[in-house]
Amino acid sequence: MSIIRFAFLGAVVFNGIAASPPPDLSCIIDDPYKIKNATFDYIVAGGGLTGLTAAAILSKNPNISVLVIEAGFYESDQGPLVEDVNEYGKIFGSTVDWAFETLNQTADIPQQTIRSGRGLGGSTLINGATWTRPHKIQVDSWEKVFGNTGWNWNNFSTYMKSAEDVRKPNDAEIRAGHNFISECHGKHGPVHVGPRNTRAHYSPLMKALMDTVALSGIPTKRDFSCGNPHGVSMFPNSLHANWNQTRSDAGREMLLPSCSRSNLKVLVGQVVGKVLLNSQPEAIQAHGVQFGTNRHSNFEVYARHEVLLAAGALSSPLILEYSGIGIKKVLENANVSQVLELPVGINVQDQTTTTVRSEINDLGYGQGQAIYFATFNETFGKYSSLAHNLLNKNLKRWARETVDNGGFNNITALIIQYENYRDWLTKDNIAYSELFMDTEGAINFDLWTLIPFTRGFVHILHRDPYLRHVMTNPRYFGNELDILGQAAASKLARDLSDAGSMARFYEKEVIPGATKLKPDANLDEWISYVKQNFRPNYHNVGSCSMMARELGGVVNPQGKVYDVHGLRVIDASVVPTQVSAHIMTVLYGMAVKISADIMVDYHVKMEKSMLETAKLELK
Repeated sequence: MSIIRFAFLGAVVFNGIAASPPPDLSCIIDDPYKIKNATFDYIVAGGGLTGLTAAAILSKNPNISVLVIEAGFYESDQGPLVEDVNEYGKIFGSTVDWAFETLNQTADIPQQTIRSGRGLGGSTLINGATWTRPHKIQVDSWEKVFGNTGWNWNNFSTYMKSAEDVRKPNDAEIRAGHNFISECHGKHGPVHVGPRNTRAHYSPLMKALMDTVALSGIPTKRDFSCGNPHGVSMFPNSLHANWNQTRSDAGREMLLPSCSRSNLKVLVGQVVGKVLLNSQPEAIQAHGVQFGTNRHSNFEVYARHEVLLAAGALSSPLILEYSGIGIKKVLENANVSQVLELPVGINVQDQTTTTVRSEINDLGYGQGQAIYFATFNETFGKYSSLAHNLLNKNLKRWARETVDNGGFNNITALIIQYENYRDWLTKDNIAYSELFMDTEGAINFDLWTLIPFTRGFVHILHRDPYLRHVMTNPRYFGNELDILGQAAASKLARDLSDAGSMARFYEKEVIPGATKLKPDANLDEWISYVKQNFRPNYHNVGSCSMMARELGGVVNPQGKVYDVHGLRVIDASVVPTQVSAHIMTVLYGMAVKISADIMVDYHVKMEKSMLETAKLELK
């Protein structure tokens, strides 16, 4: 009972983390010799969202020593490029962005760059700070379909809310298009959440979009944190309530209040190369990591209890492969000796984004953003029967083609994934696409389909982890429904831009524009356009999936790597499905939940050790 109580209090209530003491960076070190060959209770590989959240929770116990190793540096005080959410995208391509390059996709689909935060806080340093949550049924499927006991909405939503300190919208924000249901939010967590407000007047475009979709019976003014994202509404962001609305990133909220703790060290400027494993006849044990900057300058550090991989969906699987955990053929190709066969680096799922932008007249000017979460039928409109026909007749063929192209390793298990997605879309009416409208001087829709059937992969090509010779291939539009859906969602955004009440503010379209894509373009013409004019959505998941092993899982419901003691993966790579949400809220909740599991295991181990010591003293 005491262990369970501790786990709940330690994970769900962040007493002490949410405070704002003067900045203290004393835990951050940049000299690897200061910790070379040292031993810590827990080593966290990666100082992004999940890594810093876990480190903050574990280091609350003064008897637990924690080391975080991060390739980047502390960037939360970088200035407007990081701190101002309205500057989104301007820092892309800098040293705070990993800028992962994909393989060439296909003849008609160009190579892509995947943006990912590099620094303490990870992608919370560079993302759009949008705060929404998945559909309840999506989270429930992690337990019902994929065998992850405890991963259901009723349980997991508590962990998501625990990370949040919400600020209720004021009357003006509610009139503009916000909604707020208090029981869907947390009030005592470290991450500041509330309406984005530049203090300019609100554009009438949000209301116009709501009025336009409402004519078709689509709901408006919803709280997208309540487990049913559908319709059009404004939404909160992760930012402070101060005048500048400073970005509320994981470095600022998780690390800074914890950095004065003597039991927490954060090493920056170093890359974790591989996990150190002891292979015994009865078990494989993780006992530390190798880290460095190149093959001539690397070090070892040791873990008394566990190594936690938190390097992200495109890096954590590579660390496992460098360590000898992965698909035999991949490891042989990279000249790495296999320690354990697991389907590492496959099942990669990202979304794709296109933009539709139109100029507006003076009546439409003002601030504001709104999201339209559209169902499958709403997205496809008059093409719905075509889409349903594809979805109902091709799952087996798609699974076979995906396995043949390296996106997964088990046709039968992949069909289970596909059937789950099909049921979401055709039976549960879960949102299939997201149309994100920004009103700053335009009607600007960035839009993406949320539920891809394409599966890709990320693998190593060389045994040297510091060479970074890898192949990253999400296989964008590797499924015919995915490209059809992206085309239909793009067409929907165009159609909405001058429909109903929106027409009052509409002047002319500039992206794609009539010269690039005629106004009455059909879906085939939209498909050709989208293939050449999309970008990744930067929401990669699934590369070390948390699911039953027979379904293609790499980790169990506690994030533990199958058949390895003392090793967990705690980042986006374990999320088994895409969701109809921005995944930041999912990752905070996941890090809190798995950290609670870690603390339970720690206390069980400590009580067992105390009991064994007592027995020895009695002899």
